[in-house]
Amino acid sequence: MTVTISYMLRPVGALVLGNLGDKYGRKSIFSLSILLTAIPSLIIGITPTYEQIGLWAVCILVVSRILQGFSSGAEMPGAVTFIAENYAKKNYYFYVAWIPFGANISIALGTYLIHQMVGHMSKQTLYAYGWRIPFLVGSLLAVIGFYIRKNIAESDEFKAALLHHKLTKTPLVELFTQYKRQLIMGITLVILASMLTSVFHVFLPNLLVKFMHVTLENASLVSAVGALTIAVAIIIFALLSRVIRPTSIVKFAICGVILLLVVMLCGVVNLESIRSMMLIVIVLSILVGAINGVYWGILVDLFPVAVRYSGVAACFSIASLIGAGLTPLWTSSLMLKTHNYNSIILVCLITSIISLLNAFYLARHLRQN
Repeated sequence: MTVTISYMLRPVGALVLGNLGDKYGRKSIFSLSILLTAIPSLIIGITPTYEQIGLWAVCILVVSRILQGFSSGAEMPGAVTFIAENYAKKNYYFYVAWIPFGANISIALGTYLIHQMVGHMSKQTLYAYGWRIPFLVGSLLAVIGFYIRKNIAESDEFKAALLHHKLTKTPLVELFTQYKRQLIMGITLVILASMLTSVFHVFLPNLLVKFMHVTLENASLVSAVGALTIAVAIIIFALLSRVIRPTSIVKFAICGVILLLVVMLCGVVNLESIRSMMLIVIVLSILVGAINGVYWGILVDLFPVAVRYSGVAACFSIASLIGAGLTPLWTSSLMLKTHNYNSIILVCLITSIISLLNAFYLARHLRQN
C-alpha cells in the first residue's frame, strides 16, 4: 500500500517541481528533488519499530513514502532534462541513457543485496535490522549526489531561452493547453516499459514467493539478473540510436515483447520452472532495455524548453503511476482470483498492442515536426 501511495504522489510532485524547474531553472529543483529523496530514506532506515512506538512508526513510514513519491516524480525527469539540454549538439540519447542505466543498476544491486542477506542472515536478524541497510546506503548515496549537483551550472539551453525571453510564466497552463497530444503520446510510450519492469522485475520476487512458492533467495536473484540485463541493453540501444531511428527501435522492441508474451500465453515455456523464468526475464529485459534506452530522448524531443521539464516529468510520473504504481494491486488481485500467471501476461499483451499503435503515431509526429 505504501508503494502505491508513493506512486500516486509522483504526478503531484512532477507537476509542482517540474513547473518550478521550467520557471526558475533546472539546477535548483534538480538538487531539491534528490534531497527530498535522501531525507525520507534516512528516516525510514532509523525509524523505531511498531513494537517500540506503535502507530507512530506507521505514520512516519507513510509520510516518508509520500515525500519520496512527491520528489521522485521530478527526480529522473530533472536529470534527463538537464543532461539533454547540456548535450543538445551531441548524441544526447546516449548521455541521458545513463540515468535509467543507473536506476536499473541500483535495482539490480538492491535485489542482489536482498539475495545475499536472505542467504547469510537469519530470518530474525533480517527482520530486526537487515532490511534497514538498503535505505541507509541509499540515503548516503543521495547526499553525495546532492553535493555534486549543488556545484553544477545551469543547463545551456535554459540559459539561452532565459536570455532570449523564450520562457513562459505559466508552464503548466501552456503544457496542458498546447501540448495535450504530446502528453498522451509520451505517457503511452512510457507505460509499457514501466509496467513490464514492475511485473517482471520490481514485484516479481513477491509474486514468485507468494503464488509460485519460489524461495525469496532465488526470486531476488532472477529480479537482479533482469535489472542488470536492462541496464546493459539501455546503453547498447542508446548508442544504436545514432544509426537507427529511436522510434524504429521502440517498434522493434514492442514487436519482440508481443511475440514473447504470446509464446508465454501459448504455454510453450514452463512458467513454474525457475530456469525458464530466468530465461524469459533476460529476453524480456533486453527488449525493455531497448525501449528504456531511447524513450527519455524521445520525451525530450516532444517538448520545447519552456515546458520541457514539466512535460517530461508529467509523462514519466503519470505513466509510472498507471504502469507501476498500481501493479502490486492488480497483479495480486488477478493471481488471487485466477491463480494463473497468464492473466497478468494478457494484461501486458493488451498494453503492448496499444503501445505499438502509439509508436507508429509517435514516429509520424516526430517526422512532421
